Amino acid sequence: MAHEIVMNNDYKIRKQKPEGLQGQVAGKMKEAFWDVVRKEVREGDYTQCVHMLTEIRQQIEGIGTIEKLPSTHPFRVLIADTIDIDLIKQQIEHSTFDLSVKVEGIVSILVKLCSAAKDPEIRAITQLTDVVEIFKALYEAVAAIKLEIANYYLEQAKSTIRQHSIEYERSKFEQFLQKHPSGLDKTKEWLRSNKKESPLETMNHAYLQLLISEPPNPETTVLDMGRYKKLGCHLRSLLLSSLLSLKLGTLHSGYAEIPFLTSLHSTLQILAPEDPAPHRDLLYEKTVALCGEKVPGMSVVTLQRVVEGCVDGVIEEKEDDPVLNLLRQRLNGYLIAVSLNRKPTPPKGFALVEAQVVAAGATYLKLVHFNRQVYGPYYAKIIKEINS
Repeated sequence: MAHEIVMNNDYKIRKQKPEGLQGQVAGKMKEAFWDVVRKEVREGDYTQCVHMLTEIRQQIEGIGTIEKLPSTHPFRVLIADTIDIDLIKQQIEHSTFDLSVKVEGIVSILVKLCSAAKDPEIRAITQLTDVVEIFKALYEAVAAIKLEIANYYLEQAKSTIRQHSIEYERSKFEQFLQKHPSGLDKTKEWLRSNKKESPLETMNHAYLQLLISEPPNPETTVLDMGRYKKLGCHLRSLLLSSLLSLKLGTLHSGYAEIPFLTSLHSTLQILAPEDPAPHRDLLYEKTVALCGEKVPGMSVVTLQRVVEGCVDGVIEEKEDDPVLNLLRQRLNGYLIAVSLNRKPTPPKGFALVEAQVVAAGATYLKLVHFNRQVYGPYYAKIIKEINS
């Protein structure tokens, strides 16, 4: 979690839902339980209701801010009086129990704890009439409030976590190395394969290698490999749009018009929002179709050749196209300069996607800068060994 907080400014604790077979089994078990509750209530048996009210009270009392309050605190007393299990049992025994009244009391407690945005949603529980829907809504409301409060405290702690994140992550990695003496083998191979004239050049090229379609997997970047992969895919999609804009523009002036290029780029982003590779055929066919509509007289064979060359060149990371090589070189140079905090101007040839390139550069800077801070001492030692 500490690493996620550093990498993602908007990080929040989220509700976890079981997936796949586990989720299906859990769902069926819950439905079976709710069927039992409905049946028992119809028969006048409130045993499960008492169990659930007890659990709801415990969950409310277990919320961080309440748990720390003394039992004599007015709010703790209010909870105890509102969900008085012994009294509820007596009311059930004498047939005077009214669930709707009890729900109103619980809701009045929950609205004191929730955010203003959740207020209407929680108050709406009092309008429900089905016993199962009532308890489902109460459980969800309590869970949502606990999540809100947890995220509130997390937000307060984020600055402190970030201040100590470098030392914390490095100490955790040191513990890993003590248990696994060969825990830097992949990192050594990664740096050795990117050896350049200076340590700085070595690191610059090593970080860029993490963006290719089949990157290495050094131990020091494991926590962020998903981010590097996603960023690499995004950069290839921007590279493709830029390459197409240049190549198509040489075929006909109509293809150089900004509205057309903007529309083409938007379409490609919709078709392949993350990685262009799995959508190769679709990107190729749609681009050819859009170009054919824009300039009806254009040779289809020529369009197919140019578009196919662009798509395959970017996806397969080919190096036989001078224009693609130049764009890739400029993009890599920009990323290196950004990672060194040199505040470069956006690379030429990327005007169509300039804002997205700048945003991608900011993401790259964040990844590289933090990784350097944490693992820099290890890299320095490894590079020294490689160069000796």
